[in-house]
Amino acid sequence: MANYKIVQISDTHLTVDGAKPANHQLIDPYEKLQSVFDDIYVTNVDPDLIVITGDLVHNGDEDSYRHFHHIVQREEERLMTPIEVILGNQDRTDQFYEGYLGKPSLPRYYFDVQSNDWHLYFLDTKCGDIEQGYLDQAQLEWLSDRLSHSEKPGLIFMHHPLLGAPVKQMKYSILQNGDELKRVISGTDVRAIFSGHVHFANTYLQNGVLNVVADSTAYHINCANPHQHFVVDGTSYNIVHLDGDEIGVEQRLLRLGTKTINTFKIPNTNFVDPKLMKRQMENAMG
Repeated sequence: MANYKIVQISDTHLTVDGAKPANHQLIDPYEKLQSVFDDIYVTNVDPDLIVITGDLVHNGDEDSYRHFHHIVQREEERLMTPIEVILGNQDRTDQFYEGYLGKPSLPRYYFDVQSNDWHLYFLDTKCGDIEQGYLDQAQLEWLSDRLSHSEKPGLIFMHHPLLGAPVKQMKYSILQNGDELKRVISGTDVRAIFSGHVHFANTYLQNGVLNVVADSTAYHINCANPHQHFVVDGTSYNIVHLDGDEIGVEQRLLRLGTKTINTFKIPNTNFVDPKLMKRQMENAMG
């Protein structure tokens, strides 16, 4: 297997031109994202692929997606690297299809891509317009079918993380039906899952599958206190090194503020009622 390098960017939270950045950021999220692309260029990272794992724009409007698409096209040309994107909870599916893809909307946005040695699966964990993540049954069946017919080791990219040791106090916010995803990938050759959403970097190993959760390019959240989270300006991205059967991840931390710019109160840290999640997904699927 040849060496293969992937840059993971997550939670860019771009805002409408002239609007105040989300969570009182002191530095514009466009400037932060540009600093990431510039670092990739100046330091000769030379990735084979760049993946942006959701929460692309904060307000979910069509014009912001058009602007974002322009940025992606420009950076693909400059870095000579394809860029794939997936959706997060802040994204709005209809506006993404119209503004970014320029085609009629579908209920979900998921797909797969193959390199010479790897099979990459890009999932849509959005559940309507709520914070929590959920995978619909059709998507799980699609993934199961793709995995059963693939002869290459797999990597999954999605916005919401699976439950793992570093995000135990985040049950209220992460993927709500992660056990179903675990059943689908059990016994397959999925090697790693890459996600974002929680705005702090963490890594954990489950049943031989590496889980890598990226920090945000826009702002970092300190979740050490389960019931009160603190937000600071922060910018980072990951470089994923695939070397034969080995997977290594380097975090590039470009900025980490010390001034608290917002706080979140979290009364209940447990999983959301599964019936509520199922209804939300049914409504989202129309």
